[in-house]
Amino acid sequence: MTLKKLTLILLSFLLLSTPAFAGTKDIIYGSESTAKSLDPHDTTDTYSGAIEKSMLEGLMGFDKDLKVIPLLAESYTFNDTATEFTFKLRKGIKFHDGTPFNAEAVRANIERLMSGKYKRSSLMKPVKELVVVDDATVKFVLKEPFGAFLNAVAHPGTLMLSPAAIKKYGDEISKNPVGTGPFIFVEWVSGDHVKIRKNSEYWKKQVKVDTITFRPVPESGSRLAMLRAGQAQYIYPMPPELLKVVENDKKIDIIKQPSIIERYMVLNTRYKPLSDQRVRQAINYALDKQAIIRIAKGGAATEADSIIPADLQFYKKQSVWPHDLAKAKALMKEAGYENGFTVVFLTPTASDRLRATEMVQQQLKEINITGELQSMDVASFYNKLESHRADDPNLPPFIAFGGWSSSTGDADWGIRPLLATAGFPPALSNFGFFSDKKLDDLIQAGLASADPKVRQEAYAKAQDIVWEMAPWGYLFVDTLVAAKTKNLKGIYPMADGSFSVEDAELTD
Repeated sequence: MTLKKLTLILLSFLLLSTPAFAGTKDIIYGSESTAKSLDPHDTTDTYSGAIEKSMLEGLMGFDKDLKVIPLLAESYTFNDTATEFTFKLRKGIKFHDGTPFNAEAVRANIERLMSGKYKRSSLMKPVKELVVVDDATVKFVLKEPFGAFLNAVAHPGTLMLSPAAIKKYGDEISKNPVGTGPFIFVEWVSGDHVKIRKNSEYWKKQVKVDTITFRPVPESGSRLAMLRAGQAQYIYPMPPELLKVVENDKKIDIIKQPSIIERYMVLNTRYKPLSDQRVRQAINYALDKQAIIRIAKGGAATEADSIIPADLQFYKKQSVWPHDLAKAKALMKEAGYENGFTVVFLTPTASDRLRATEMVQQQLKEINITGELQSMDVASFYNKLESHRADDPNLPPFIAFGGWSSSTGDADWGIRPLLATAGFPPALSNFGFFSDKKLDDLIQAGLASADPKVRQEAYAKAQDIVWEMAPWGYLFVDTLVAAKTKNLKGIYPMADGSFSVEDAELTD
């Protein structure tokens, strides 16, 4: 977008601007995303989950550094075999509709998840039984050891809904969420906005703003223009290519936050030639990651140096793959593919992902890997990847732009869904069909104990062996960039790509 076009957009917002917030403290949050659900048990996108967290709470949660902390549970214990986890509940808390929060409320939510009907039901798949010990104590009995269970309980997919609301609305609770959090649901106009208002009786602290409206603004320039015109107080993401436009704006603050969102090129390892480790290693040598970060991400990323990001629990740093075309060509020749081969490049249409995939396509031409690029909306993209799960040798090998954020904050969820053998639950997103028995055994070892030392050793070994096997074309870890007005405090991005609004405050 040119500076002239941005200026015209800004002027249009100024002309339309009215002092709508006089006498109240209201915030507009401008995002590139739209809410897709407000039912935490049936939500898979990070943006919707973050809105839900402003209204709903779980037994456990995360602080701003993604460390697991108690929320509706005041304490917890677990046995040595990581098969029983007991939670003591806070007393005196009520849902927004007046329903008491207690052990029976926990039972209603966990049994709903355990039904298997919802997209986040897999979080409770390890659970054999939920025991109500007393009104303020619940015990989860697991089918087998699961050392990452605390992190699963902290996942936003396990947020607690009012049992009365579940009974009243059924699955329509997606449009009528009722929780215990700092904000209360007001309305959701699909495709336009979600509005919440403060909970004056919030159990933890005083809420300092009256309302927050989450408004989708997909076009980057328009989002920034809203912020500069006072039509929004916070925007995410702040487009890196437009940072120079606001770097001297005294009314705007830029927020940069390291993330746990790792990006990579999924390699279709089921069929030749991508089943050959030497070819996959050649791809990694051929990728100029720094150029991709500079051009596709505006510098807002760091080069990947493990299969999980640095801020994820049990991360272990590896040696980055250097850009070495000579080494890449030598490996291609050794593997018998000196003359290259054809693939299909797949990507969502989001601008930075499309630019990154276009650069990968150009760079791999240097080692004679060529093919058409197909871009599509996110839903169609994942449907396309799912279609390759069929065992059909006539399907062409693909190289697809991928990304993952472990919303449990734990290495298990950063590895198991992506790289465990298909059928090894829940290898939900192993779209490259990577399979290695040593890795599967290490994943199991990491889950067999709740002892951090045991788990750390298992995941360190897992990262060591997989890094060299190169199941992906490693790219980068996102740096999150947001922008806000100077008079706004307390809203900040979380490392998983979500955000926190609990401490939001507007100063005079």
